[in-house]
Amino acid sequence: MDTTTFAELGCAEPFLSALELRGYHTPTNVQAECFQAGLDGRDLLVQSRTGSGKTLAFGLPLMHRLSDDRHPQAIVLTPTRELAQQVALELKSVNPRLPVALLVGGMSYDPQLNALRLGASVIVGTPGRVLDHLERGTLDLATVKMVVLDECDEMLNMGFIEDVEKILARAHDDPQTYLFSATLPAPIASLARRFLKEPHRVSLGDSGGVTSHADIAHTPCLVDERQHTRALVNFLLLDEPSSALIFSKRRQEAEEIAEALREAGLAAEYLHGDLVQGVRTRIMNAFKEGKLRYLVATDVAARGIDVENMPLVVHVGIPMLLENYIHRSGRTGRAGQKGTSLALVGFKESRILAAWARRGGLNLNWRPVPTRDEIREARGRRLAERIGTPEAPTRFIGLARKLLAERAPEAVVSILLSMIETEAHAGFDIPEPPRGGYADEQRRPYHPRYGGKPDWKSGPRSDARQDSRPDNRSAPRDGGSRTFKPGSKTGR
Repeated sequence: MDTTTFAELGCAEPFLSALELRGYHTPTNVQAECFQAGLDGRDLLVQSRTGSGKTLAFGLPLMHRLSDDRHPQAIVLTPTRELAQQVALELKSVNPRLPVALLVGGMSYDPQLNALRLGASVIVGTPGRVLDHLERGTLDLATVKMVVLDECDEMLNMGFIEDVEKILARAHDDPQTYLFSATLPAPIASLARRFLKEPHRVSLGDSGGVTSHADIAHTPCLVDERQHTRALVNFLLLDEPSSALIFSKRRQEAEEIAEALREAGLAAEYLHGDLVQGVRTRIMNAFKEGKLRYLVATDVAARGIDVENMPLVVHVGIPMLLENYIHRSGRTGRAGQKGTSLALVGFKESRILAAWARRGGLNLNWRPVPTRDEIREARGRRLAERIGTPEAPTRFIGLARKLLAERAPEAVVSILLSMIETEAHAGFDIPEPPRGGYADEQRRPYHPRYGGKPDWKSGPRSDARQDSRPDNRSAPRDGGSRTFKPGSKTGR
């Protein structure tokens, strides 16, 4: 679109001033595409990646259409409480006086009931808790005229679609509905056909239904599953990213990975659904504010974590679906910033990831596990850069002169460096994985199997084929002759 500012988009006060105060001057693609259609009261069917600015994409037209009446006028459903909290905060940041009721599980009913009694215009919540309030009679959706389904595909993955349908059935007869989803699997497409009326469609993903991002470098590593955590330590020691969100498949695994990182001198915490809400909030805030460098989280617990300029996402084993991998990776490479998605995979998962790359148009740049020598060399380079850049602290000048007067400069520097190196973790020696993974295949020339090409003709194998893929069955290991006998083991 030609729109370059929120003012040109048609955004009104006081929202425009609030956006200016937050440094938001230019709408993202999804915000520009959704604003006028949403303002006109049209339904929206939006396929857009995580981190594209979709909260304001539905939030701005929604808030423009609210009246001053103190009763539920809009409801926003999200898959997790963390995302619900994030949505509520985002809306309040643009309109601090907006009466919002946050209805999520794992938290006390008292503030939720109080917000409903006071007359919240906007309900933000998770399907389970919202349905619970409906069944208790503490929430009535008869006056709701706008419904937002945020990250609908994730609600499908978590088994919430049935609850969502029950909630939609209790809403206003003909509400304006916004459906946001990174992907559109068949159940979501069916839901859209049933509840959306001639929607304005916005599709900002690649063809084929997978929403990838050109600013994300996909760098998988083939390593034995038993060595995943050690390999992760080596990568973090080598690259020293300013922050990283690390995904694990299981809660216990998240705890073990965080502990291993701490033992290696890396500041890390874990996040999963078993933690009480106060602890979860404290850890998430520390990570968002940059006080915590590395966060290990399960998929569900990581929902709602939105950190600007995060350079690295790590998958300790890939998720079950390509769409979930894209969701995870989308936490980096946002707002024009470059980011890296590192996947630690075993042999089987390397094959799956390769298939995903072909399906989703991902460019995979396979990396080996960093060695101890590489970690030591990288640490030395960074130390040399730090020494050469800033001015020397004046409080150490006297001590430096005294040391140099007593010992040769090379000896003093060598001793100091050895003290620094001794205190730092050296990384792990990790054996190479067995040959046969996808990363190994990339290093071998490709030779099609006989009969695999339409123009294949019978004949002897080429020399190249024989040299690159020797047939070890042509002779016995002892070098003797081989004779086939029916029923023998050799003849099976």
